Order: sequence, then structure tokens, then C-alpha cells
Amino acid sequence: MATIVKRPYGYQLRISHRLLPKDLWATFDTKEAAEQYARQLEGLLAQGIVPAALLERETPKQEIWTVQRCILEYLRHNSVPLSDQKLLDTVMPSVAKIGTGSLNYDWAEAWVRDMKRINHLAPGTIRKRQGALARCFDWMTRKHPEIMAQNPLRLLKRGFATYTEADADLLAAQGKAPRVDEERDRRVCDDEEARIVAFLQESDDERLFFELALQSAMRMRECYTLYVSQVDLPKRTIFLDRTKNGSTRQVPLPTPIVQHLSTYIRNNRKAITDRENRIFPYWSGDRDGHALDVTTRNLSIRFARIFRLAGVLDLHFHDLRHEATCRLYERTKLSDVLIAKITGHKDIRMLRRYASLRGSDLAAHLW
Repeated sequence: MATIVKRPYGYQLRISHRLLPKDLWATFDTKEAAEQYARQLEGLLAQGIVPAALLERETPKQEIWTVQRCILEYLRHNSVPLSDQKLLDTVMPSVAKIGTGSLNYDWAEAWVRDMKRINHLAPGTIRKRQGALARCFDWMTRKHPEIMAQNPLRLLKRGFATYTEADADLLAAQGKAPRVDEERDRRVCDDEEARIVAFLQESDDERLFFELALQSAMRMRECYTLYVSQVDLPKRTIFLDRTKNGSTRQVPLPTPIVQHLSTYIRNNRKAITDRENRIFPYWSGDRDGHALDVTTRNLSIRFARIFRLAGVLDLHFHDLRHEATCRLYERTKLSDVLIAKITGHKDIRMLRRYASLRGSDLAAHLW
């Protein structure tokens, strides 16, 4: 049934029919045009015919968001680990303006291909960036399925980050070689540790910082952001309330570092109070991502110089965490799960990458 009503902006037509999913509304400049359209449509409907254009019109269109909006909404509504925040900040420029309507398997494959052929990234870096964005898209599919019904990054095949022959051929033309993952297994021998400690005898701050990292398996950022309130000397533990992966954990401490930490806090009480109870003087207390990145970079450069001057070559500060984890395997009978509770690794496979035990130590356990 058709009804026509005069409006200030023209003639509004309304048609109701059992074949239409809902009432059709349309506006015409003249009453004659509205009547003519109504007669034509009612004639078709009487024959059981629904114009395809009307069916398409009745299908609601998918709302389109940009990937940038997806990321910002994800960060606003979720407690995202700092590591993922940094990864999403890194990938944002390359994907920000892409609409969700364009996100499919072909896009995902092309995005990974560009990271290989244009950015020339290592497979591990590609997997990290893909993982961070995939977790954002997972949230979108759960929270806003009307905007993103499927996560295209989860459609990628196993080994997607490995360089293919086609990648190698294209890079060869540019004078480049395919990237492969390079896992550092640098250990710190007793002699090297002794040389570094001897070099730092005149610097209480740097010596404690070095020994804390080496004996606790804490990350650099977890060390330099420590407050006195996080340290429980009687229980020999440090409470970390904000770690790289966003979780909290208790870190047990060996007796030597407990004694060193206790002496340092007692002897530097005024300086620690002046810096608002931060144990180390390297960080201003600003939790802005840029400020933290600057502190991390400066300390990495600082300790690289210390290691070089102490005669210990090719040692990175992060290697101390690797060494500390290896020592937990060598000097204790703790299981993988318990060691993961100390180091903060959520993925046991990642933890085992640190356990590059010396062949001589393994041989000692054989018959």
C-alpha cells in the first residue's frame, strides 16, 4: 500500500508490502513522479518481483573504520602491555589510513611482504609486529563484529615471516640478502664478571645496577624504575607492578644481592629521598614512553662503554638477563614454570631460548 505526503522539501512516498523487509521511504520533487513510481513498484510486487536495487538498499552497509581508529579504541579500552603499545606505535604510520573494508588475506600477505622487501626486517621483528596488530584485531572482532567480522592476520600460514625464494630474488637485485633470526647466546664467564665488578668499584650506582640485573634476571627498565617500596629485604623479594608484558610478579633475590641492596639503600638514604624514593638516579620518574625509551637508550650506551673499558667485548646489557636465566637452570632444580615466574616469561618456548646451557655443565650430569 502506497501513501504520499507533501513535505517542505518535496513529496514523501511510503510503500508497505509483505515482500519488502521493511517499509520503503522515498522522496520526489513532484507528486506525479511519486505516483508513477508507486504504480510501477506495486505492479512488480503484485507479480512477486522485488527489484534487486531495493534488496541491496535494504541491506545495511558495513561501517568502515580506519586501522588507526581500531588501534586507538583498543588502547583506550584495554590494559595493553607496554611492549605491544610500542609495537603498535611503530606499525601505525604504515597502516593508519587503511579502512577495515580493505582488510583481507591479500592485504595481510602484502603487508608482510612489504616488511620483508621494503623494510628488510628480520623474521622475529615481523612476527612481533604482526602479533601486536593481530591482538588488536582479535579485540575488534569480539567487540565490534559489525565492523570487523574476521581477523585477516590470523589467516596467515605458519612460517609467514620467513623469507621466500621470490623475496630473495627481489632483494638480490637490490644487493641485499634475506634476513634470518639471530639468537644471541652470549654468556658472561666468571673472569668477565670479575673484571666488570673491579672496574665499577668506585661507582656504587653502576655496580649495584649491574649486579642486580645479573643476579635477578630483571629487565633493564624493571631495574631502573625501582622504588624502595617495591623491595622487601626481609623476604628477599622485589615486587614488580608494571612489567613489559603488563603483568605483575615477585622476584626472589639471592643472598649476595640482598646484602648489597640493603647496604646501598642505607648509605644513600638522603639521595634516594631527594629523588622521591627511586633507588637508582638514572630515571626522572616520568612514565611517558618517550622518556623511558631515552633512559633505556642512554643506559645501553653507558654500559656498552663500561663493558668495553673493562675489557669485555661484544656484551650487551640484555645479555645479563640471559646469563641470569641460564644460571637459574644451572644452579637450581627449579622447573621451567617456576623459572618463568621469576623471569616473567609467559611463553615457555621463549624462556627456553635463554637456556643455552654450557656443554661442559650438561656433560657433568651424564654418566
